[in-house]
Amino acid sequence: MHQSPHAAPIDETKVVVKVSGMHCTNCALSLEKHLLRVGVHAPNVDFATGRTSFTLHDSQRLPEIVKSISNLGYAVDESTTARSHAHDHNGLQTKTAISAVLTIPLLAAMFLPHSPLHDPTIQFYLATPVFLIGAHHFGLSAIRSLRAGVANMDVLIAIGILAGYAASVISLFQGLSHETIFFEATASIVTFVLIGNVLEERAVRKTTSAIENLSALQPEEATRLVSTSNGSYASEVVSVAALSVGDLLQVNTGDRVPADSAIEQGSLSCDESMLTGESLPVERAEGERLIGGSIAVGGSAVVRVTAVGAESTLASIVRLVQEAQQRKPSIQRLGDAVSAVFVPGVIVISVIILGLGIFVFNLSIAQAIVRALAIAVVACPCAMGLATPTAIMVALGRAATSGFLIRGGDTLERLAKIKHIAFDKTGTLTRGALTIGHLSTHNGVSETEAKSALAALQLGSSHPIAKAIVSAYKEFQGSLSLKEISETRGIGIEGVDSHGARYVCGGKRVAARFGVSSLDDLVLVKDGTLIASLSLHDELRPEAVAVIKKLKALGISVSMISGDQAQKCAEAAAELGITDVHAEKLPEEKLAVIRELQSHAPIAYVGDGINDAPTLAEASVGVSLSSASDVARHSAQVVLTGNTLSALPATISLARLTVQTIKQNLFWAFFYNLTAIPLAALGYIAPLAGALMMTASDVVIVANSLQIKLRKLRGA
Repeated sequence: MHQSPHAAPIDETKVVVKVSGMHCTNCALSLEKHLLRVGVHAPNVDFATGRTSFTLHDSQRLPEIVKSISNLGYAVDESTTARSHAHDHNGLQTKTAISAVLTIPLLAAMFLPHSPLHDPTIQFYLATPVFLIGAHHFGLSAIRSLRAGVANMDVLIAIGILAGYAASVISLFQGLSHETIFFEATASIVTFVLIGNVLEERAVRKTTSAIENLSALQPEEATRLVSTSNGSYASEVVSVAALSVGDLLQVNTGDRVPADSAIEQGSLSCDESMLTGESLPVERAEGERLIGGSIAVGGSAVVRVTAVGAESTLASIVRLVQEAQQRKPSIQRLGDAVSAVFVPGVIVISVIILGLGIFVFNLSIAQAIVRALAIAVVACPCAMGLATPTAIMVALGRAATSGFLIRGGDTLERLAKIKHIAFDKTGTLTRGALTIGHLSTHNGVSETEAKSALAALQLGSSHPIAKAIVSAYKEFQGSLSLKEISETRGIGIEGVDSHGARYVCGGKRVAARFGVSSLDDLVLVKDGTLIASLSLHDELRPEAVAVIKKLKALGISVSMISGDQAQKCAEAAAELGITDVHAEKLPEEKLAVIRELQSHAPIAYVGDGINDAPTLAEASVGVSLSSASDVARHSAQVVLTGNTLSALPATISLARLTVQTIKQNLFWAFFYNLTAIPLAALGYIAPLAGALMMTASDVVIVANSLQIKLRKLRGA
């Protein structure tokens, strides 16, 4: 996986826990700061899911760290499940309902001029339970935030309701003017902010629904086949958690495939749309692999489990998306930096306005308090804190269910800036399923010896050419035993037989090395003498032409960088409409081309082979297909999960839409606060209206982020 330059040392232990009890994004910031203070490395707290990760040099300190989090008032669940989150949500709803029931009469009094509800004593009895709920809910959060060294939004709310309630109680028992009694405002602030929290939590939970949907794809039970004493098989229903690699399972029409597996007997038509984005079912025959969580829409098969638990494809996708959410784009630093100083700044402004109102502008104490309270309540640091992560979570969730995985919000940001994409050819723009053409033998060598040597040399390579040769000459495998086999990326493979004869297979560079000439694609040399040559054929991917056209429509220029022969690259490029072609490039030469292109503007590189790994890592954004080599997939920041290029234009569109949405969110957050705070200071916004506006501000941010789920992507 693409790693930050500040990645933790390899001897550190990564810890993931679930923390509940956070009320806003500033709570997450304060918890991150606390974790840094207690000595953990790279803490990351996801407010939406409660998923908290960090690394420890000494794993024995984990109980101490967990206890320190608990001492702040948060609940820690080391199982990282969602149960505590649901419990928190129910508790919040109960507090909100009680507060609303008691606040409604106080608000009704505003429209009933001669109601007994105007009696301050009755208002006191109605408002006090609401104040206590607010003091407990917001006060505890404010205290733990201050203890962690970061003032969150709840500090503002707690100060506001405490000041309003205290002024009201003093005025009631001292018999002072009604102007300094704010029971209805205090209760209303608590109720409306709680309602806002409920709405915000519901909306934020929707931003993670794609990941929850992916997790829900894993069925709970499977039909396992167990051998009996008479040599037959009996079926038993077991928990998926009890499955092991090698177990035989029965999968019938309508079943979800319980785990990653390979078909031993039978065939299936599988719906893999939730995992690959491909809407049409795919046909799977004996020997082919099945993805756990896909749906068998037709057929029946006996399958053998190949991966379970954390090693499964589904678990890997969920884990990649969760980890991607933790990688923040640089655009988020602005929101985080402002949020960190926002609350102290608002408190200072409120105190200044209170003093200026009383001592400079000759306002009454009541008027000055109202303005100071309005400033504290109308301010909304959460809007800035939510602006980026909510959009990122929605985008990553949509990507995960649309045929591509994006490793982090920072990747989305870089992807949105891409104006040029370079493609590898073999296995990327072409099928990679090469077909073997004519084999010519030379210098009296038999076809059997040539085919045996080719099969023995290519057996351990993952290159598409090697796979094609092994497949074509599989009946010759084992006929010749070679040792000291070594592969030089972009050049060829060589090995030595039991008699010490050295075989070398490769393209033009191998031919030039030994001074042999051939019009074919590959040559096979034995002890410096040409013994065989081989022609190859590779078709373009059926979607490649359409993908290139869509990318150009998005304003993206394209080029081809390949190690293949110039003539073959030119033929493929002409068919695809690519004019910028770099052929016959070794891995280090590919790297040089990428660096040259990238010196002018950020570029993306799409590749699939081991030799593409350095280039994938060097490019601003590396893109690989799900069928690519492990090294290529781990070097890329975007993985096209459907083993097709079709989703690439939509990937670019999603990145652009996400960055556009983040900018809209940040603009709204800054505009709202820069407008609302001065208006509250001038007395144009009352505390009650401020509470409503603050709640609305959060909801607007989250709603704008959620539209990423619904917008049609260009190129999709």
